[in-house]
Amino acid sequence: MNHPQKFSFAYYKHLLSQMKDRGFQVSSFANYNPLNKKTVIMRHDVDYTLHGAIDFGRIEAELGVTSTYLFRVHADEYNIFSCTTFRVISELKKLGHEIGLHFESMNIGRALDLDPMNLLLRAKTIIEAVLEQPVQTCSEHRDFSNIVHETPKFESLFDPYSAGFKFFAMDPKYTKDMKYLSESNANWREGDPLVHLDQHNRFQILVHPDWWFDSDFLLKGPYVHSRREQL
Repeated sequence: MNHPQKFSFAYYKHLLSQMKDRGFQVSSFANYNPLNKKTVIMRHDVDYTLHGAIDFGRIEAELGVTSTYLFRVHADEYNIFSCTTFRVISELKKLGHEIGLHFESMNIGRALDLDPMNLLLRAKTIIEAVLEQPVQTCSEHRDFSNIVHETPKFESLFDPYSAGFKFFAMDPKYTKDMKYLSESNANWREGDPLVHLDQHNRFQILVHPDWWFDSDFLLKGPYVHSRREQL
């Protein structure tokens, strides 16, 4: 059987279908049940573009699964308060998905000489104001500035749970005690995730909207598309 092109929405649907066929329970952090023998926590860090988030959300809803979408509040590429972003978040919520925080307190704290924990608390307050509900899940956004400046990871100096979160995506219980797979920078570093499904029973899988497309990545233009094309 020829699989759909990698990073196409068709491939993502194929991947989820294969998980379900193998008996995995696929869910958001909020819906995660540690008692499930075979489980996948599906996570989406919304880094630089909204384009693709709703595509993922609709595919997941069609297959009867949920996932966690983590949004930035300091992104230059999208505005958490804009009508466009609000419509994306609202539809994802209606589809049953979890919305959480993708924070960048270490980068901003270093750049502006501000306290990272205070920045995290403020970011949590902001996104909860947008959602009109508490936020349970967070992950840290780390871009190339961390490589250039060797900025330490947030959890090496602070406890994200002390900010009131129930789930921290990079907690070892979700990255070491279960198999962790990510396609950061459009690179599955351990190869096709399908090959791992028969080797492990518990996963956290991180998938970014930035790299995925309908028919051709070059037609998507994730960093140059207009806001009206994000829905």
